Order: sequence, then structure tokens, then C-alpha cells
Amino acid sequence: WVKQYLNVPTLFGTTENAVYNQLFAAFIAYVLLRWLYDQTKKQTNVSLSFISFVRRFFSGQLPLDWKSGMAAALFEYAQIYGRRMYNFG
Repeated sequence: WVKQYLNVPTLFGTTENAVYNQLFAAFIAYVLLRWLYDQTKKQTNVSLSFISFVRRFFSGQLPLDWKSGMAAALFEYAQIYGRRMYNFG
């Protein structure tokens, strides 16, 4: 599961802590991307797999429906939990 989903091609350190830290950071990134995908998928009409979503997300080629769905999901999260969302870009 770790090799398939976390995509850690090389380890940056050789100590036990370095390996655990890198795997933990990859796991956090996976969970956040998965949450964003699941929240956005509910609000869009264009179907994308999770892998396709991640590839397009990192390359900046997400369809407009998905971008607006992400903005709506993040705005809804901010309103529910009382967080301030800053506009970037």
C-alpha cells in the first residue's frame, strides 16, 4: 500500500527518524489530496479518477469544473470551521 499510494521514490535520509518523517509527510499529503478529491467529486459533473485528479492537480491542468468545485469545498470548510481563507493567484 505504501509503495502504491504514497509514491516515495527515494528516501532523503538514512536514519530511522528521517525515513519515518518522510513517510509521515507523504501520508499527510495523500490524506489531504484524498479529502480534497472526495469533497470536490460531489460538486462536479466531470468524472475523474483519483490518480487522474492528482496528476492534473500537480500539473495545473484540472478542468474548470474541478477548480470551482475545490474552491466551493474549501469555502464551505472555512465557513463551517470559522477559518479565514486567503485568495492566492
